[in-house]
Amino acid sequence: MKKPTAHISVDLDTVDTLLAGYGIRRPPCDRIYRLGVPRLFDLLGRVGLKTTLFVIARDAEAEAALWRNAAREGHEIASHSLTHPLPFSTLPADQMHRELWSSRDHLEQVVGQPVIGFRAPGSDADQATLDAVAQAGYRYDASVMPSPALLAGVILRFFLARGAVRKLPIRSALLTALSERRPHRTGPNGSLWEFPVAVSRVFRVPFVHTLWYLAPASLCRRTYRALCRSDVPLSYQFHITDLIGLEEDDIDPRMARHPGMRLPLRHKLALLEQILAQIAGTHEVVPYADALGRANGATNRLEAA
Repeated sequence: MKKPTAHISVDLDTVDTLLAGYGIRRPPCDRIYRLGVPRLFDLLGRVGLKTTLFVIARDAEAEAALWRNAAREGHEIASHSLTHPLPFSTLPADQMHRELWSSRDHLEQVVGQPVIGFRAPGSDADQATLDAVAQAGYRYDASVMPSPALLAGVILRFFLARGAVRKLPIRSALLTALSERRPHRTGPNGSLWEFPVAVSRVFRVPFVHTLWYLAPASLCRRTYRALCRSDVPLSYQFHITDLIGLEEDDIDPRMARHPGMRLPLRHKLALLEQILAQIAGTHEVVPYADALGRANGATNRLEAA
């Protein structure tokens, strides 16, 4: 029996960009590249997975060796914007244009191959954002989280930012929470594929790695089993900070407010490896770029019929 499809992706948010989302400004930090990324590649090698890496392109040239090696190993390099500004959907048009176009250009120059995927910082993408993503030449987006949890996250981030975030994108979050759960075409003339985060059918619980930090393990396991029984592809998302220890790696202590950062590093690494190995056992895991080719092929066959 053929295994269902899964896509595993990693957001390479740096410590300084995450703290900026909480209204805390600090100089750029390269700690995730020195510590988290080597652990990531070791882990992926052990479980035998190829992933999509959503990279902040601000550091593309400085970390070129990492991304070239990742591409050679079969991982996909995709854009997570140029500088990771929040909230993303409310950016002025000229700034969003720069974040989309410049990030793709930087990453393509580094890896020497097309960069076709995008994920918005904070999963903050309304329809206007998706249209801009398509117009910037991307072929797919993986930002949308069709769950009420997105709205809760937007409100929480607004208050935690202590006034640094001045716009609260409630309307876009509400529309996103009710959007399609399956991969689908969007953007001008359907030119962009959207790969939403996997959510459960009834309550739309998002099955992302952060859920294991915030909810009982029994709920996480039930959500996973329900998704395994569904015909919706499993898009599982985690962050490079899931491989970083607050005390063990001497991270800025203000990161303690971020989900999972108070847990011992050994616990975080063991949990992540356990989940990824389980997904690898139950699903065929492919990067989004590979899934895009399959989706286009299936659409072409339907249109021909």
